[in-house]
Amino acid sequence: MKYAAFISALCLLAMSVHTAHAQIRIVPRGQLEAVESPRLSADSLSLSFSTRHMVAPPMNEDDPPQYFHYEMTNVGNEPVSIHRINTTCSCVTATVADRVLNPGKSTVLTARYDPEGHPGRFERKIFVYTGPGNDPAAVLKLTVDVGYSDDRSGLYHVQMGGIRLRTSEVVFERGVRSVQELKFMNLSGSELRLDCERMFLPRNITFETRPEVLKHGEEGVMVIGYEPSADERHERIPLILKGLGVSPARSTINVRIE
Repeated sequence: MKYAAFISALCLLAMSVHTAHAQIRIVPRGQLEAVESPRLSADSLSLSFSTRHMVAPPMNEDDPPQYFHYEMTNVGNEPVSIHRINTTCSCVTATVADRVLNPGKSTVLTARYDPEGHPGRFERKIFVYTGPGNDPAAVLKLTVDVGYSDDRSGLYHVQMGGIRLRTSEVVFERGVRSVQELKFMNLSGSELRLDCERMFLPRNITFETRPEVLKHGEEGVMVIGYEPSADERHERIPLILKGLGVSPARSTINVRIE
């Protein structure tokens, strides 16, 4: 009898240690920075840009989308093909006039920035890929300063306990390092330090909030990062928020990898 009780106690202790280890796993800030600033591919030496960093004039959430043009030239000796273009925010979409750039030829990459629902000062990044790998050939930057809309009602239509979000789902492209930002507002009536159940997250998904603590009525950003992993098997990952006073089913952000 004593032996059985001893074995049960050992099992409980092992489970608690494993759970505590999973809960206190902290992702270094440097890992998030590496997602947004990856190393460049060999084709980076072949592409020259009129500018790699644009600063947009001040705008407002109520303004129409703004367009920014980056001229690129192939200064190498071989043709360069634009495989794909990714950005760090859904507010930015980018297209290129010519997908194949012969030596000495130029083309224009056009970035469309939609300020609606994205107030604040940010540096958005645009990744230009010339092959199927994870290393871009160029990283372009767009600094924006967006003022709040005169009418902010209806921007946060997803209720989760004491917070409201603009959406409860993020989508990542499989195999492509990326960071998604989710805006939310604290309507709990008190200060809020938001976190998630990290023990349920795979190691290639990261989470943090900015700022860490929000007063009632303030807005913040959930920063969700994705790092491709050779052994990843998940297509849908529940990211469960803690401390909202509601069930997991009502406090879950759906992370999809497609």
